[in-house]
Amino acid sequence: MQSIQKMGGIGSIIAGGTFLVGLAMFAIMLGDFVGASTAADAVEFIVDNQAAVYIWNITIHIVFGIALVPLVLAIRDRLADARSPLARVSTVFGLIWAGVIVCTGMITNIAYATVTDLQATDPDMAATVWSALDAVANGIGGGNEVLGGIWVLGLSIVALRERLFARWTNYLGVVMGVAALITIVPPLEDVGAVFGLGLIVWFVAVGVALIKGASDVDAPAARTAQDLNV
Repeated sequence: MQSIQKMGGIGSIIAGGTFLVGLAMFAIMLGDFVGASTAADAVEFIVDNQAAVYIWNITIHIVFGIALVPLVLAIRDRLADARSPLARVSTVFGLIWAGVIVCTGMITNIAYATVTDLQATDPDMAATVWSALDAVANGIGGGNEVLGGIWVLGLSIVALRERLFARWTNYLGVVMGVAALITIVPPLEDVGAVFGLGLIVWFVAVGVALIKGASDVDAPAARTAQDLNV
C-alpha cells in the first residue's frame, strides 16, 4: 500500500512536470506549429522540427499517460474505505483517460512519420493526411478534456467529504473538473487551457500529499518493527 502511494505521488509530480515542459516548449519553439493557419504550414513545421515535435508529443501524451496510472491507483486505494460509488466510477474514468492519452501520443507519432515521408513526394497528400490524423488525435484526447474532467471532479468531491487532501486542493480539483467538462462544447474548447494550468498546481499538491502520507505510515511501522526486535 505504501509503495503504490509513493509511486502515485511520484507519478503525480511527473504528470505536473509534463504539463510544465509542454507549456515551456509551446512558448519557446512550438507556437507557430500549434497556431499554424493551414495543414500545409503544420506539415512543413513538422518536417523542419522533427526532434522538437516528437519530444513534445512523447512528453505531454505518452509520459503523462503512463505517470497517470499509478496516481489513479494510489488515490483509489486512499479512498477505498469511503466505499463510494462515485470514487469507483471516477477511478475507471481516470484509467480510461490514461489509456486514451497514450493512444493519442502513439497516433500522433505515426502521423508525424507519415506526413514527413509524404512531404518529399506529395506535399498536398501530406497536408490532407495530417488534417485527418490531427482531427482523430484531437477527437480522442486533445480537443476536449471530458475524461480527465470526470476523474478529477469525481475524486475531488469524494476527497472533500473524506478530507483526503488539503481543502484548497480539493476545491481546486472541483473547479478544474468543471472547467474540463465545459470543453465538450466546441466553441469553449479554449477553457481547456484553464484546466491544464490548474492541474499543474493540483498534480504537485496531490503528489506531495501522497508521498508525505506514505512516509507517515512507514515511520510508525518501522518503529513497531524495532520494538518487536528489542
